[in-house]
Amino acid sequence: MRPPGNVPDERFQLFQRKGSAKWQMRFSIRGQGQLKRSLDTDDLREAQRRAEAIWYEATYRAQQGLTARAHTFESVAEEYIAQILREVERGERRADQGKSEPAVIRRYFVGYFGQRPVDAVSEADLERYAEWRRTYWTEGPGKLVTHIEYERGGHRLRRPVRRSAPSLSRQRGELVVLRQLLRWASRQGYLKTPPEVTIKARRLHTD
Repeated sequence: MRPPGNVPDERFQLFQRKGSAKWQMRFSIRGQGQLKRSLDTDDLREAQRRAEAIWYEATYRAQQGLTARAHTFESVAEEYIAQILREVERGERRADQGKSEPAVIRRYFVGYFGQRPVDAVSEADLERYAEWRRTYWTEGPGKLVTHIEYERGGHRLRRPVRRSAPSLSRQRGELVVLRQLLRWASRQGYLKTPPEVTIKARRLHTD
């Protein structure tokens, strides 16, 4: 590793790993330990500029009571799924929740929010998600899916897709899971205040 020389206030350090020309940085945030980031450039001046931006953002987030690094919705969702499975093992959740909730989270929530920073999800985003979910199987990604696989009694089964909007009870149940995920993320310091999930599930109208 090669130090680049003086860095203002020693707030962070730049270095290069052996055999690589790309600059990296390391710095410490109180209560969160030492953090490292790849700066993805071999130009020292550009590396310093990127390091400054990363350091300021991380410091600001820490001051707001958040983790120094923003987390994607998908990564947070996977952590939450792992928490669900641990609670199932301990008998704190029903066994069926260990199957149904991860499936909903991965197919719909991660399918829509994906790599978006979890702390960037707004109430407007949730409104748009609700509409996307209602048309998932008719106009969205689900229109190309022919069947759904599931497990029952140790056997892998499949059922045909139902080409319709989710029922009112289904919409409400899924929104409960989404609300729980966002509140859990807030408790972990991934976002300051979870957006309010106040979307009104729509009743299906039949002639």
